[in-house]
Amino acid sequence: MMLQRKRWSRILFINLIFVLFVSSVALAQEVTVKGMGASREDAIRDSLRLAVEQSVGTLLNAETVVQNYTVIKDEIYTKSRGFVKEYQVLQEQSENGQVSVVVRATVDASPNSALMAELQRLQLIEVSLRDPRIAVVIPEYHISARIPDPAGETAVIRKLLDAGFSRMVDIRQVENLRYTNVVKSILQGNRQEALGLAGNLGVDYLIVGEAFSQYVGNIEGSGILSSRARIEAKLIKADTGEIIAANGTYGSGVDITEFISAKKALNNAGEALGDYMVKKLMTLAGNPEKGVQIVVSGVTSFSKVNLLERELRSVSGVKAIFVRSYNNGVVTMDLNYTGSAKALATALEQCSGLNVGISEITNSTVRANIK
Repeated sequence: MMLQRKRWSRILFINLIFVLFVSSVALAQEVTVKGMGASREDAIRDSLRLAVEQSVGTLLNAETVVQNYTVIKDEIYTKSRGFVKEYQVLQEQSENGQVSVVVRATVDASPNSALMAELQRLQLIEVSLRDPRIAVVIPEYHISARIPDPAGETAVIRKLLDAGFSRMVDIRQVENLRYTNVVKSILQGNRQEALGLAGNLGVDYLIVGEAFSQYVGNIEGSGILSSRARIEAKLIKADTGEIIAANGTYGSGVDITEFISAKKALNNAGEALGDYMVKKLMTLAGNPEKGVQIVVSGVTSFSKVNLLERELRSVSGVKAIFVRSYNNGVVTMDLNYTGSAKALATALEQCSGLNVGISEITNSTVRANIK
């Protein structure tokens, strides 16, 4: 009996090894491509980009590749060498100052590979967050003096771009807003100012904050000057004014001049804040239940509020409904919903017991009226 159990254990172990081997082979895509460049290294680099491009084409549908070509090219193809497990140069030729190579490359497409992680992140940004437009407004001060070209704000934007958020508001569009009372009012919790600023900039998310740097001192009389910086900021959902995240980060910087040491400190604090905001946005993207707000006007009685709530509960993907207010024929509801605002609007118009017309759809709100 013991011998038979050992034999079965050995067979199961061999089968497991075989399955793992077959799986790893299936997930490692081997392609043969031809690359060109001014040098052998450039030609190989071009061939590896093409190998990754060919593999990506099999992992994503053509529409996704076309819609996100710039992002995929910048975020994936430029890192192609890190996604290739191994490669072999099969042919090499030089003619008229151009080098061409034929390369057989194995691209790692396993679920835990760096390539798949990159693709999944970009897919979350596109599908779950619906490729949002984001503005970052962070005025900066060194002691009490304004800094004209904010380093922290730039660092936050760079981190978001590096993460794959491609629709960032140009820093020049917020130059005249940065040091206004509007920003101060938003930081003090004025929701209407936040909604107004977001509307003027046409964004889905708004990152607003303040940054301060201070001179620390001369490091042991070496002539190297040190500064310390702090950035505090809020991540706001533009169409509802909801605060998604808030944080304060620190950074240090050194240089032979006080001002540059302060800029470096602000940059380092901005990078830390940028990483935090990316993490919060990706956490939001990864949550299947998104908060969607519905504002319906023309609701002439509270019984119609109850009817609307019953109709919404029958919509696939609606997990919870919270009636926030009902005043002068206008009802506001917050929903935990797994779909998009557009899909919810379509479902609303198909409600059998109510004649609902949609007047506005944003990233996470639906405005409607009962006819």
